[in-house]
Amino acid sequence: MSTDNKNKVLTCLELSGKGDFEAMAPLLREDYVDHGLPFRTSTRAQWIAVARELPFPEMQIDIRRLVAEGDYVTMLSRRRLPTVGLDIAVADVFRLQDGLIAERWEVVEPVPAPDAPDPVAGL
Repeated sequence: MSTDNKNKVLTCLELSGKGDFEAMAPLLREDYVDHGLPFRTSTRAQWIAVARELPFPEMQIDIRRLVAEGDYVTMLSRRRLPTVGLDIAVADVFRLQDGLIAERWEVVEPVPAPDAPDPVAGL
């Protein structure tokens, strides 16, 4: 089951990255809840409406870790949107229910510029 859940999350990311929300929709429950910014949505239809306004096809996602346990998939990634200078580290937690993605949470941190001082130097 964990491998199936990881594959569903990866497929969902691949399809959303192409902007193919119609193909992605069957992977999400109709009552899909997204707690992350800028979504804060409580249905699949709401999520898709917000997603259509975002530059998903231009986003570069570098998945660093993908771990599944039971009905949860956790993904650590770095995301870049060069056109606007966005460079962030993201931890996502997806909850699956009845074989579909039911819910997502995220924690986002900016990635410091390469020439920025090390915030933990000397500790």
